[in-house]
Amino acid sequence: MPDNLSSVCVDNIVEKCLKTYEQLPKKGKPADDEWTVLSCIVKYETEHDTIEVLSLGTGSKCIGATKMSPLGDLLNDSHAEVFARRGFIHYLFQNIEKATNNLDSIFIKTDSKLKLKDSIEFIFYSSQLPCGDASIIPKNGEEQEDHFGDLIKVKRKADESNCVRDTKRLKLSDIHRTGAKCLSNAEQDLKIPGKDYHVLGQVRTKPGRGDRTLSVSCSDKIARYKIRRILEVAVQGRKLGLTKKGKSISPDASLIISKYNIYKIFLKLLNRNKELKVSIFGDESIENIPYNKMKIKSKQYRDRWENLKENFFRIWTVKADMWDFCVKIL
Repeated sequence: MPDNLSSVCVDNIVEKCLKTYEQLPKKGKPADDEWTVLSCIVKYETEHDTIEVLSLGTGSKCIGATKMSPLGDLLNDSHAEVFARRGFIHYLFQNIEKATNNLDSIFIKTDSKLKLKDSIEFIFYSSQLPCGDASIIPKNGEEQEDHFGDLIKVKRKADESNCVRDTKRLKLSDIHRTGAKCLSNAEQDLKIPGKDYHVLGQVRTKPGRGDRTLSVSCSDKIARYKIRRILEVAVQGRKLGLTKKGKSISPDASLIISKYNIYKIFLKLLNRNKELKVSIFGDESIENIPYNKMKIKSKQYRDRWENLKENFFRIWTVKADMWDFCVKIL
């Protein structure tokens, strides 16, 4: 969060996020006796001191490693923080297109590149500490219950996709705990009662029972990151209302924040703007480049990510290179 924000501004941001959630339709929301996590990405314009909620997500579930789809049409991680970030990607794509068409945008053209306007900052808000290391913090006071901020109610079921939080009464010299698990080939939690229950600085996967997920904890994802959300409700990584029983599901019908649809938007953006396409790819044809091959073309990103892994995240989950799907743009 920017250092120049006052406590009043922070309170206004939280209030804006909660009001935006309250104004959404009831579809997909928890019942009165249930709770969930809310995460948002907010645009803060320093010049006019205005705030705007760009993307919003709720949820605390993810799917197991054996349920991932090679078509990129299934959302592996449905934690609120991930929903908010993927919605934000759509917002950025929309503004890239506006800027390349000389329309009002958060970006300005500088030669063949785009630059974010100096007066714009982005702020991440979450009603609960992200699972993983960010949830491992000291407890204060002699005896107290866990407190995780302004949570929105939702029922948690005992299945593999739930994020587990410890809410027992604990005494002084203890820590808040996370259900996120250290990678199997990394240093493991000591699980000693008290403050030494967890080890810090380890990459973790999201908590759950049964089929273990390959999705790392929200703490690790946010550390790696360094649209206004089109309203959708996800169940087991698919749109609410879609079912696999008795019929095939087209990738085009997947969540708009799925790998498939984000790649589709990316290709459409390039095809609509030849100048941008040429500045990135030169004369190379992009129509038949699979998703996984396109991702590795970002050399600057890959170099920075490899440097980050070498110096900080020495271990990270390894997912099968299954996403070799192509998207045809008419």
